[in-house]
Amino acid sequence: MSDSHLTVDPTSTTPHPDADGTTNNTIIETMLDLEEIDKDLYRSKKLWVPMGARGVFGGNVVGQALVAATNTVSTDYSVHSLHSYFLLPGDHTTPILYHVERVRDGKSYCTRTVTAKQRGKNIFVCTASYQVPRPGAPSHQYPMPNVPHHSTLPSQEELIHAMIDNPKLPENLKDFLRLRLDEPVALEFKDTKRHTFKELMNPEVRTDQSFWIRCKGQLGDALALHQCVVAYGSDHNLLNTVPLAHGSSWFSRRSGLSPKITMMASLDHSMWFHCPFRADEWLLYVCETPRSGCDRGLTFGRIYKEDGTLAISVAQEGVVRLQPKTPTPAATVETPKL
Repeated sequence: MSDSHLTVDPTSTTPHPDADGTTNNTIIETMLDLEEIDKDLYRSKKLWVPMGARGVFGGNVVGQALVAATNTVSTDYSVHSLHSYFLLPGDHTTPILYHVERVRDGKSYCTRTVTAKQRGKNIFVCTASYQVPRPGAPSHQYPMPNVPHHSTLPSQEELIHAMIDNPKLPENLKDFLRLRLDEPVALEFKDTKRHTFKELMNPEVRTDQSFWIRCKGQLGDALALHQCVVAYGSDHNLLNTVPLAHGSSWFSRRSGLSPKITMMASLDHSMWFHCPFRADEWLLYVCETPRSGCDRGLTFGRIYKEDGTLAISVAQEGVVRLQPKTPTPAATVETPKL
């Protein structure tokens, strides 16, 4: 047996966390599964392109890169951070090759750099740092916001079905929503804000959003698998916070009532893992955008466990090109007088 956190049953096409845990989460297993073709070299088996995207879902690549890196690290270590750049859109028709460089192995920390390639070109690079866990040290955190409990909120699928049943919704938007339901989404989402149909068509201007998130199905107990699953899921909806600051969203852009999103793509993605958690239990994802400009938007995310513990922090910048309805000057904030 290898020293990796994530092992693959040779009789199965899906990964298992370890000998002490099993999983029946077919979708997320398939999305993260890799084939080891040589030492420190892995190849993707499944790549997903979301509707309207230019290439492979960024979280798909981040998650698989973290799987590749973790497969080269002793189980004594646990990932505490990763920093990555998206260089080119991924092509779902060609497998991605992940090459892991064992940068450093220390007593307390070790470092891995993963380069993802297609057709000889680098499309993604990621550096992950691992630490031998040191529980019990003094700690502090931002408190979890007071939001509605997930048990009181409808799922994304329920909301989409309700919109499809709305007689006021144009047929072309209903067709779009039906296609959304058919996508192989590996996660469940519950928005903490209840939106009216009018708000969906013409959203209010805001710089934050939050939603409950968890993977579909049950995972085993290996923390490394849960970390890779959240790495995959952390790219969902984070960059979508930027258009909200301009009164636009993935849905309203098709209504013609808000600024049109002409392009969105992740440029970089960073994560910090603070403590153990389970990706198959509800987590609160709080997303904020402090700034956009020059066709780029900056976002920050905080992922809390249901008990209020801050488990993961996220940062991402991406290309966000908006076509305003009418030219408007940049918003400014008065400089404080000293």
